[in-house]
Amino acid sequence: MIKEAKTYFILIMGLIAISLIIWVSIAVFNGDDQADTSDSYVTVEDEYTSSSDLTSRCPDINLDGEDVDRINKMFKIQYDEVISKDNENFDFDYTVNNDYLSLVTFYIYIDKDTSYPKLLINTYNFDLEDNSLVSDKELLENFSYTYDDISNSFERTIKKYYQQELESMYFTEEECDYNCFLNLREISNYRDNIKLFVKDNELVFYRSFNVYSEFLEDQFYRNEDFLFEIE
Repeated sequence: MIKEAKTYFILIMGLIAISLIIWVSIAVFNGDDQADTSDSYVTVEDEYTSSSDLTSRCPDINLDGEDVDRINKMFKIQYDEVISKDNENFDFDYTVNNDYLSLVTFYIYIDKDTSYPKLLINTYNFDLEDNSLVSDKELLENFSYTYDDISNSFERTIKKYYQQELESMYFTEEECDYNCFLNLREISNYRDNIKLFVKDNELVFYRSFNVYSEFLEDQFYRNEDFLFEIE
């Protein structure tokens, strides 16, 4: 069975890039339309559909301030770089809370070393009182959390995923123990690449990781949006 899975895995490698981009778009937006920009806090500065039928969008934050201007310029640079290629994608989502505007960007590209598609997530949280960019340290203090709270929560989630994959028979513990699982996910520790975000006036976090392997685990993560509550 494992040999057959490996053979199938090799055959579909040529289609992974496009399929992951479509899959991430569906997972991240939970099958709904893209971010609603009708409230005017954030608008679409530019939109482009590649020959591969991948639509990228460049956000523009409609607030005054030096931080906002700097971030908007950075978005445009990133977006222009992405649309110059045919198999990359750049999109965004955002939420407006009582005190914060939180925006998240999703950039998908192909890793040259592994040929796996990669999802790079970044978040930007603005204080609506003065439109300044809020640091992670400030967010953690304002919501009464610590970095350990976040990393411990993510660790519990990943361990739960490992057990669920074992139960779903993607592999046995002899074929892939927990350290093997972490290597497949490309997780070297639980604190790196945590991206804080405010949603429904609660602090949550994004954390992307690799979902592809010879065990065809992408099926397990087909609805993963990489957004986690702090538990």
